Amino acid sequence: MNNRLILRLTVFVLGFVGMLAACAFANLAAAHFQSDCGLPAVFGVSGCADDIVRVGFPLLFWEKGGFDYHADFNPAALAVDVLIALGVSGGLGLACGWAVGKR
Repeated sequence: MNNRLILRLTVFVLGFVGMLAACAFANLAAAHFQSDCGLPAVFGVSGCADDIVRVGFPLLFWEKGGFDYHADFNPAALAVDVLIALGVSGGLGLACGWAVGKR
């Protein structure tokens, strides 16, 4: 392998992993703001008695809690969220690799 290919691959991986981390952060931020008691409720350490936990960005895939306790998990929404994150991350990684290759 030549140095140019290694550089493009490295930049692709950095772009891919960086965007994947940004998507994970967006999911945590959405869970914090959508849930009644924030991230502690998502991780089960809140002091709220009747909190509703909501997880998922852009699609809500997990919701549980409330006075009339319910738990809903939507695997299709989770799959779409994961596919969106992988697609956007792959696209950004390819764009970064392409931009480095043009120099």
